Amino acid sequence: MLLSTFNGSRYLDPLMNSLIDQDYLNIEILVRDDGSTDNTIDILKRYDAYGNVSIIEGTNVGVPHSFFRILQLSSSSSDYLAFCDQDDVWHKDKMSCAVNFLKRLPKEVPSMYCARVLIVDEQLNIIGPSSIPKHSPSFENALVENIAAGCTIVINRAARNLLLQELPKHAIMHDWWMYQVVSAFGKVIYDPDPKILYRQHSSNVMGVKIGGVAKWEERIRRFLKRRGLHLLTRQAEEFNRIYGPILSLNKKLVLDQFIGDRASFVGRLRYVLCGKAYRQSAVDNIIFKILILLDTI
Repeated sequence: MLLSTFNGSRYLDPLMNSLIDQDYLNIEILVRDDGSTDNTIDILKRYDAYGNVSIIEGTNVGVPHSFFRILQLSSSSSDYLAFCDQDDVWHKDKMSCAVNFLKRLPKEVPSMYCARVLIVDEQLNIIGPSSIPKHSPSFENALVENIAAGCTIVINRAARNLLLQELPKHAIMHDWWMYQVVSAFGKVIYDPDPKILYRQHSSNVMGVKIGGVAKWEERIRRFLKRRGLHLLTRQAEEFNRIYGPILSLNKKLVLDQFIGDRASFVGRLRYVLCGKAYRQSAVDNIIFKILILLDTI
């Protein structure tokens, strides 16, 4: 299990206890602290007695790069690697459930498990489950939308090796990057049964909204913050730089179309009418196409 922490002392104990209490055998927990200034390290060191917790004290590099660094430091002999957020609580069978899904696939196929979450407040009172994607995971979806919450992701060894071929310099988030890479070359499994209590609070790096007004307020806020940054395009270009030469012909055409057809308004209009990338909901897909025309992503 791979955990990146940063000033997480308030909620860290419930997570660590839920990881140690998993019904899956032979668990090892590798923690990289991203330069915490609170007593996160002191809390983590209390778990040394369990014998399966290793702690790396790092400097602050931010969430995605901290997770990428801990992936580099993970054991190459591990059959499965799970990613953890510092403020969630895992169901006892979370890891065993993910492994049971992944074991059904050939070991040589890069594979990734991700799942729905049960959203709770700061005191772990249940708010409700996250939404279920309307369409199956795919590379065409991963180009423009992330459905894989990082705290639910479990990958096999083949996926680890593929991801470590070269780590990205421009990735919006580590979980989105993993969804994009594995969907391009292997298999992504989405489990509609929540196995994690996802704590929703003001300091979440990336929050999850169930729906309603709050959902659209959050989307508008993110759009205004990122407007003009072309983050999706930069991430797709980085993916093309690293993996473009080994993509299948069909997926390379999808990627080239997304990157190359939008230099002019006519090209953007053509992409809106014929492009293969899509978001999960019909409304989101309309908004996505409008943003393509406005040349903002």
